[in-house]
This record gives sequence, structure tokens and C-alpha cells, in this order.
Amino acid sequence: MSSHGCVLGKINVVICDDSITNVLVMNEMLKTIDMDLNIISLTDPRKVMAELECDVMLVILDLEMPYLSGYQVLEQIRESYSSDELPVIVVSGLSDQKSHVKALKGGANDFISKPFNEYELKLRVVNQLNIIKAFRLQSHLNDELEKRVQLRTLELELATEFLINKLAIVAELYDENTGKHILRVGKYSGLLARKCGLNEQVAFMIEKAAPMHDIGKIMISPDILKKPGKLSVDEFSHMKTHVDSVRQLFDDHPSMMIQMAKSIAIHHHEKWDGSGYSKGLKGEAIPIEGRIVGIADVFDALTTKRPYKEAWTFEDSIAYLKNQSGIHFDPDLVDIFVASTPEIKAIQEEYKDD
Repeated sequence: MSSHGCVLGKINVVICDDSITNVLVMNEMLKTIDMDLNIISLTDPRKVMAELECDVMLVILDLEMPYLSGYQVLEQIRESYSSDELPVIVVSGLSDQKSHVKALKGGANDFISKPFNEYELKLRVVNQLNIIKAFRLQSHLNDELEKRVQLRTLELELATEFLINKLAIVAELYDENTGKHILRVGKYSGLLARKCGLNEQVAFMIEKAAPMHDIGKIMISPDILKKPGKLSVDEFSHMKTHVDSVRQLFDDHPSMMIQMAKSIAIHHHEKWDGSGYSKGLKGEAIPIEGRIVGIADVFDALTTKRPYKEAWTFEDSIAYLKNQSGIHFDPDLVDIFVASTPEIKAIQEEYKDD
């Protein structure tokens, strides 16, 4: 009879029967199985759970024992391990069907009546060990597949994020704004998204997609984009088409990041009172990502120098947001943005223009 305790690299099997004779008989029978078994022999049912803390693949459990019955031990086992994770074979001198059913309902995988038939015992043990080995192999393969899927998904997300950033930079260079503008807008948007209670996944996507808000400007005439003075009515009408051109650029790409960027680009010029473009949406009919980036974009435009204007002070820019709260901007989001002044200033400092 082998000593107590699991052995690495072996198939650990726990036998618990208050009869030392029964334990010895089962040990001798199982020795001839063509598997690398390590038998952990117990006569005290109170010690079973402690032995399961290592890698046990099968428990053979007597039903009639002192201190704890086999039913009670089985209940303890099933509180921690499912029947797939750790099979249990119940052995008993009780041959009535009621005992069999009670054990199986309690989570036993199989039932053997005493006295033992050597071939039946070995066959049932081998069957359960083959099942648990197959289950563990399948679980391992599933885990490996899941890891590969997650890695592939991450690679695609990183590639999408990379392309979004590059396209955003192209749009900004075309518009002759600074590359830092898109970084700040992204950071402001991510901050505001988190502060207003959106979950981390959505806030992350808004932060990463926000730099694409003006990608449609690559479809606008450079003469209009770079005009130092105020645009004429016709020129401004042409400028507004940069929102609609996003639909042509992105179409219905399945990437959630691309869809987020598309929504932001289309909706960030909408206004709370319905006077914005391109759809003239009003209030909460404007997707929240559009409302968030609309505030971030305008604030950054105010605080930086542009071909048509000098930079406003931080205080004047905040005052403008407050003044336009409920008119241009979502008032709740303006309140959150204004209350985040320390974080806003930190982003300004970290991503200031060269």
C-alpha cells in the first residue's frame, strides 16, 4: 500500500474505506491496472478533503463509515468539485436500489457493490480515469484555443488602433492642425467618458476613436481648410460635408472601433438644441460619444491657435462651455468637464504643442 500524499506525474487516486481490509484488497486489485497510479489510502473520512488539495483524478468512497458517512463526504466534494472535474466511485455493501440512487443523486459518477469483483472494479476505475483524462485534455485544448482567440483579437484591435491613429494624423496634417490636437481630444474624451459613468471598455473605445473625429476633412478642398479668415456661406456648406463623407470612408466595417470612430465623426457637430449638423439631432438623441467628443473638440480648438484665431485662455474657454451648456452642449457633461479642471490641465500640460 502506497504512502499518503499526491505524487507529481502520477495518476493520484484516493481510496477511503473504514475497513483496512477493504482498502488493502482494492490496492492489490488496482496495482495490476496498466496505468501509473499512486494510491492514497485512507480509513478516516475526515481526511479526504485535505488530500484533494493536490492533483487527485479519482476518489473511491465507501458509504458506511464512522465520523462522516460517504454521503456526507460526497456532499463536501461536490461543493468544491463538479463530477466532471473529479469523479467519485461509491462502494457499498448496501445493494438496494435506493442507496444507489441516493449516491448518484448526490453526485457519484458510479456505484460498485461489495464484495468486490476484481474485473468490475478495475473496469469502472479505468473508465472513470479515461473520462477525466479526456475531460482535462479537452479543457486544456479549449483554454489554448481561447488564448489564441484572445491573442488574435488583441492583435486585430492593436492593428485597428494603429491605423486609426495614422489616419487621424493624416487628417490633421491635411488640415494643418497640430498632431497633439488629436491626442488631447482623445484624452479629454476618455476622461469625460469615464467620469460620466460609461464602462471601461466603452470609455477606452471612445478615447481611441476620438482622434478620428475630423477624418472626413481629407475630402475637403485645401483652399477652404487653410483659409485664414471666416468662411463664406457656400464654403461653410462645403465644409460641413466632411461629416457625410465619413459614411463613404467607413461604410459598414464590422470592427467596433471603426464603428465608434464613424459615429463620433458623424455626430460630434450636433448640438444639444438641435441646431447642429449633419442630422440636426437634439438632446439625448445625439449618441453620447458624439456629445462627449463635441465638448472635447471645441474646448481644444478654443485653447489652441488656429489659422483663423488666437488661442483663448483656459478660463475663457471654460466660460464658453458654461455659456453654451444646454444650447450647444449636453449640460450634464459640461458640469462633469468643468468639475474635472485639474485632470484637464494635466492633459494640456502633458500633450502641449511643441
